[in-house]
Amino acid sequence: MEIYKPQELKKPSLIQKMFGKVPAENGLIEINNLFASHQTDIEKISLENIVEVAERYKINLKKKFKAKRLELFQKYLHHCLIDSKLEDSEIIALKHVKDILLLNEKDTQELLKTETEKLYQEQVKEAVSDGRLDNNEKENLERLKKDLLISDEIADKIYETNAKEILQSFIDGAISDQRLSPEEEVEINEIAKSLSIDLKVDDKSKEVLDRYKLYWQIENGELPTIDPDINIQKSENLYFRTSIKWLEQRKVTKRINYGGPTARIKIAKGVYYRMGSVGVQRVSEDVWQTIDSGQLYLTNKRLIFMGGKGNKTIRLNKILDLTPYKNGVDIQKETGKSPFLEFSHNVDIFSMILVRLMDEQ
Repeated sequence: MEIYKPQELKKPSLIQKMFGKVPAENGLIEINNLFASHQTDIEKISLENIVEVAERYKINLKKKFKAKRLELFQKYLHHCLIDSKLEDSEIIALKHVKDILLLNEKDTQELLKTETEKLYQEQVKEAVSDGRLDNNEKENLERLKKDLLISDEIADKIYETNAKEILQSFIDGAISDQRLSPEEEVEINEIAKSLSIDLKVDDKSKEVLDRYKLYWQIENGELPTIDPDINIQKSENLYFRTSIKWLEQRKVTKRINYGGPTARIKIAKGVYYRMGSVGVQRVSEDVWQTIDSGQLYLTNKRLIFMGGKGNKTIRLNKILDLTPYKNGVDIQKETGKSPFLEFSHNVDIFSMILVRLMDEQ
């Protein structure tokens, strides 16, 4: 494999020719070409060879062209990492390259750490990409960790980060439709187990997942029932109960418009007599008014309202439509006044159950 490619020297500019100077970067090009001619026996390049080139071009390699020198080191490092391991001979060769390029220990160690961890991360990501990690893959990662001289702490951190990303990616995909099926839940637990991830979910996330599980159950499974605290028919099942306000629309006069002559005569301070007859027009509009408050029950046959002023019942087969809002549900009945059921907790659950029950009527 070709590690370094020979490069042509740059021609001096007109001014450089006038003053008998050569481009300083040609010094680095010559060093590159020196490396290119000794790709298979890099250790035959001596520090004296490098210093001789630097002196000819009057380059202080301890201060100049650091990025270019690091690039030469990095290319040889990539060559050493092709087989995803570092042999003792390669480590010795890398130290030699560092020394002849006058690079400091800190820069080369940081580069070595970055490159080996990057390679390990790529292998980890590939191993866990399917959400499973078998014994063979575990052994390969363990061997790779040793071959790349990566510490247990760093290796564990890289593995944990990538494994959690895979699990989170599956969870995000599973709940992208805001539903979580039993099969998807089983798969999440299987991935966590196979990848040795402690599946800890905070209270907020658990609440979201539980709600998406309930959504799926309402639409596809058996509706969860609750024990009634009122008398219902034997053939009825209770699915939802909550406190509500029962609102209905009532006409309310908002203002009175006056028509006719507007001429007036002052008869006293602040008192005027209007001339002619006046036509009166009432302007009214429908507004929601609270009729009663109490408990709402949803069964497989009807909506039951137990209010402080009386009870009401709406059979599900008499409901034409419903519109959920953040603060309640607008029920459109076949006959009579259509109510707005005002409540704020679990409006989504109530609406989904009601829609399914209406479909089953």
